[in-house]
Amino acid sequence: MSSVCLFIGTLKAGGAERVTVWLATELHRRGHDVVVLTHSAPKADFFTLPEGIRRETVGFDEGRSTLPGKLLINIRRCLSVRRVLRRHRVTSLLAMMPHESVVSVVAALGLRVRVVVSERNAPWHRRQDRIWTAMRRLVYRFSDAQVAQTQPIGDWLRRETGSRRVAIIPNAVQADLPSGPPFVRPEEVLRPGRRLLLAVGTKPFQKGFDILVEAFAGLAEDYPDWDLAIPGLLADRSEGGISGQDILDAAARFGLAERVILPGHLGNVPDWYAAADLFVLSSRFEGFPNVLVEAMGAGVASVAFACDTGPDEIIQDGVDGLLVRDLTVPALAEALDRAMGDAGLRASLAAAAPAVTRRFAPERVMDAWCEALGLPAGTASR
Repeated sequence: MSSVCLFIGTLKAGGAERVTVWLATELHRRGHDVVVLTHSAPKADFFTLPEGIRRETVGFDEGRSTLPGKLLINIRRCLSVRRVLRRHRVTSLLAMMPHESVVSVVAALGLRVRVVVSERNAPWHRRQDRIWTAMRRLVYRFSDAQVAQTQPIGDWLRRETGSRRVAIIPNAVQADLPSGPPFVRPEEVLRPGRRLLLAVGTKPFQKGFDILVEAFAGLAEDYPDWDLAIPGLLADRSEGGISGQDILDAAARFGLAERVILPGHLGNVPDWYAAADLFVLSSRFEGFPNVLVEAMGAGVASVAFACDTGPDEIIQDGVDGLLVRDLTVPALAEALDRAMGDAGLRASLAAAAPAVTRRFAPERVMDAWCEALGLPAGTASR
């Protein structure tokens, strides 16, 4: 039996966090000892870990802005992670996200621990300060494996960090998505008899919700029976200079205050996929968008921006979804108009979409993760 540590900043709502919980659950199911390590305390969690998975935290003080202060903090972080690795006799360590990846490589120096680092987004779109950028370029090559979700991200790792052991592992699509609290039922929020255009996400800038609202506004008069809902987005969430409140304010300016709905964080996303007439991904950039493969797996017709990485690897344009290659408001509005105005097209796309569950089947994806982590594939379940 192996002892595996998964290291991520938080278990708040988000795609990387969801993948981490899924990996921890599947590794535990396959018989491995699993510990999940975060910076934040469990009280900040959105996701719940199954019983039997251990939990550790290594908090740090973000209030220190001087270079010596930051250096001291990160030395303490490395030492804290190293103590966790020793205490749990960890044999494989997976770090999700750049900061955790750098710390993990340094913390495991001299230990008999297989270290795997993983980028969960298009790294060229993520702003890093110069020190972390330099550290990533320096230390990634000393990890035992580097995991990217798509080939473009893998190519970037090879080119920018000297990585030579890159594995391309997409996110898995679960046939039956789990639901949990908080429960917000669509019928409790949506008006009866309305059609639902659904987007899901917590980050207003990355997910392009400002673009989406403007595109929807251009179509609203022609489709008066459609509403737009964005579960996951909070009014007070700000990212990239855009907040959830900005999205609501924009909707109000367009006269759509009652037709653009933010139901907040919720754990029953499958209920919203089931209620949707059309799913839209308006992201400026992605890694490998969970929400898109989930919506398609649930049999929802989908429209997505063909941003640098992700949707092109998922959607077969015109077969199981529509790709929008020009990342602009008019191009998105044109694609949405095409799908919203053609029930037959939506039905055809929806019928073909669930095939995505075979291409990104959980067992196949999990076997690839086990190979990267140096674990036997198919270990007997507990």
